[in-house]
Amino acid sequence: MKLAPLVLILLSLPALAGTLYRWTDANGKVHYTDQPPPAGAKAVSQKPLKGGGPPGALAPEMQAARLKHPVTLYTTASCGVHCERAKAYLARRGIPYATLDPATSVDANEALRKGGGQARVPTLMIGGEKLEGYAEAAWDAALDKAGYPPAPAESP
Repeated sequence: MKLAPLVLILLSLPALAGTLYRWTDANGKVHYTDQPPPAGAKAVSQKPLKGGGPPGALAPEMQAARLKHPVTLYTTASCGVHCERAKAYLARRGIPYATLDPATSVDANEALRKGGGQARVPTLMIGGEKLEGYAEAAWDAALDKAGYPPAPAESP
């Protein structure tokens, strides 16, 4: 059945539509994620990710980049301003990403340590590329290379 892979891809497209959620947990930590916040989250706001079509739909180039090179941001509660800047950068650029905390998850800690290097936060994984520490120029270059569209121009 040669149509089966095509049908699976078409059925998965609604899952690619995205919204960026910003919320605060019970400890006052601000989170940015493409998943709805848990019950009890405070100061919840949401923003449709870039793209034409229905609200929340991703642009085709964003969908393609997300499929080939998913983005994961490793942060911890004690990371502070560096992690908040990293999250704000990804939000400004409209990048859908997952957040993992290596301090609270053994699996996240092992994934962060995989491939060598230091296990410091923030660390950005773009597909298999690991970028340790927040460095906007390096993150821009890696996201561009992975096919993610550039940040929208800011209005004056």
